[in-house]
Amino acid sequence: MRPIGEIADEQQAKLFGDYLYVRGIENEVDEDGGEWTIWVYDDDQLSTASAELEAFLANPDARKYRKAHARAGGMREREAEEDQRARKRQVDVRTEIFGRQFVAAPHLTYGLMGLCVVVFILLETEMGKGLRQALSITAIIREGPMIKWNPGVPEVLNGEVWRLFSPAFLHFGILHILFNMMWLHRLGGEFEGRLGTGWFALFLLVAAVVSNVAQFWVNLPPVFEYGPQFGGMSGVVYGLAGHAWMRGRRDPRAGIELDESTFMFLMIWFFLCFLPFMPIANTAHAAGLLVGLAWGWVASMRAR
Repeated sequence: MRPIGEIADEQQAKLFGDYLYVRGIENEVDEDGGEWTIWVYDDDQLSTASAELEAFLANPDARKYRKAHARAGGMREREAEEDQRARKRQVDVRTEIFGRQFVAAPHLTYGLMGLCVVVFILLETEMGKGLRQALSITAIIREGPMIKWNPGVPEVLNGEVWRLFSPAFLHFGILHILFNMMWLHRLGGEFEGRLGTGWFALFLLVAAVVSNVAQFWVNLPPVFEYGPQFGGMSGVVYGLAGHAWMRGRRDPRAGIELDESTFMFLMIWFFLCFLPFMPIANTAHAAGLLVGLAWGWVASMRAR
């Protein structure tokens, strides 16, 4: 913020400040030693503002300044209302995990969490093998210590389309499910509670399908030989994080953002998962993240 000049009369200084505001030049008018200094926030607008000040001092009674003054009041009121609505929609993911109040009850998020926990428990019972077969992207065929699977996704082509999504319900290990449920509650709960169940359901479906298909494709030889042995909700979690991060930077008025410390933590974990001793579905993370970033970018472009 830099000064562009002074005006002796307070009313004229504020009149000129309103004119700059209507022109889209953010400014501030401060009293300094009996005169009123005009400060401009954006250095790129200094030359334009200085030229306007010269024109104003030459003819302060011009009609355009009175008209701008009348418009400025209404513009400031609308801006204040928009800021208030944005604060109400704010998705700010910080420290609390289970104590935050949502705008609307995130029933779908809670339902997904409950289903993931039930599946996790059932996988440890006698019906676990059959359940895992039913939820994997394609059936696993075991021949002694070896595993095989049919080429492509024949079950999906035969109508079992849920398999494109259902690996998201599979979790292997207590830390795996705790991590994903914590972030699903935090991110999914916020988004569903503030943007609606319909929006969240669509995003969940797209992010899960894209991340599952991408992970299965990478798991095939000659890259890897894990095939359909993967699962988890983390592709959706990274998708939500990417969407919030992108929207917060490109469309801050939407009130959707992810603070830097949280996003940095998730990205550090993202890259740690590529270490050789971390058998994690990294492609699902990356695909979900890209879906979220792209969705956030498109949404911010539409808002503009």
